[in-house]
Amino acid sequence: MTITQNQPSIETTARATIKAARALQTALDESPLDLQQDALRIRGMLDAFRAGELYRDRDEATLDLLQTLLLEALTARAPGYREIALHCDTDDFAFLDPELEAIRRLWEQLRRVRNLRQTVLDQLAAERQVNALRRRSLATNT
Repeated sequence: MTITQNQPSIETTARATIKAARALQTALDESPLDLQQDALRIRGMLDAFRAGELYRDRDEATLDLLQTLLLEALTARAPGYREIALHCDTDDFAFLDPELEAIRRLWEQLRRVRNLRQTVLDQLAAERQVNALRRRSLATNT
């Protein structure tokens, strides 16, 4: 029995990640989020994203930092919203306050980038595993 799943190619997913990462820069520019002393680090990561460099090891910690700043901003302005943000798609929980809504949109864009980025990394890991199995199978058959 063969199970076939139609999923986008790794190249298609990588292009979607690049596009989403560029939109993350726009969402940040449109938000009132204060990056505090981490502005240089976060802006540097976004510059790399804009250049299409989305898979540098050091960026995971910077994405975590941006996520923390966003959750802190959401919690400060809307107590209890942190749990919604962590566990739900927040598109159904929009704000009337324009600044708070801009922070929510930035949160959702960050989630999109992270999900797409992880999908590409997972696809690469799967390809490595399949290639290793093939090599092992060839070695035992010769």
